[in-house]
Amino acid sequence: MINTRKMDRRGFTLIEIVIAVAIVAIFAAAMSPMVFRHLADAKVGKAQNETEVIATAILSYFKDVGKWPITNADGPSGAALDRVVSSSTLATGAGSGAASGATNWGTYGISKNLGDYLYYNNPDNDSSADGDGANENNQDWPTSGPNSWKGPYIDSYDLTDPWGNAYIVNARYFPGRYAGTVRHKVFVLSAGPNGTWETGYADATSEDIQGDDVGSLITIVN
Repeated sequence: MINTRKMDRRGFTLIEIVIAVAIVAIFAAAMSPMVFRHLADAKVGKAQNETEVIATAILSYFKDVGKWPITNADGPSGAALDRVVSSSTLATGAGSGAASGATNWGTYGISKNLGDYLYYNNPDNDSSADGDGANENNQDWPTSGPNSWKGPYIDSYDLTDPWGNAYIVNARYFPGRYAGTVRHKVFVLSAGPNGTWETGYADATSEDIQGDDVGSLITIVN
């Protein structure tokens, strides 16, 4: 018996395809703000986590060698640093409504790379971009015995936040460095999504994290 039924070979019409594409586009447009918001939140979360990791590494460094990352002379000795930076890519501008001295996070005084303390054992003034000079002429921390360097405390010499800028430590206010009377906090700080500083950095005023800056507290000094 011959089957006289014909198979329906009709495909999608152009109008049906256009409608399907339009529906997909509508869903994509509706979802995009949510996706971008989650991505932005994820970057902030990553920056917060990394500042906490760096803060913990600095505390471990202090526990081992008995000195905050403020040395910059042979011995190691000296305590003249104002900032410790995790990369040479620095945010330098101040954001809207910034507190006093906010630009100091990216520009003020003497700075040294964080990796010289936490990645290389190079706390003196013999540092270089690749760590050459570490342990040169026994001028750095011993690696055995009391007050010895047990690093590396971080997994990379250079570190940047999710927006491509360095993390900064206001090392000027570590114990043993600052001689003023105003109480100051020491932070590991990122300039945050807008790449500008809002948190204050001035001898005459104490500081709290402000604006969209992201950071973690290391210690509080006098």
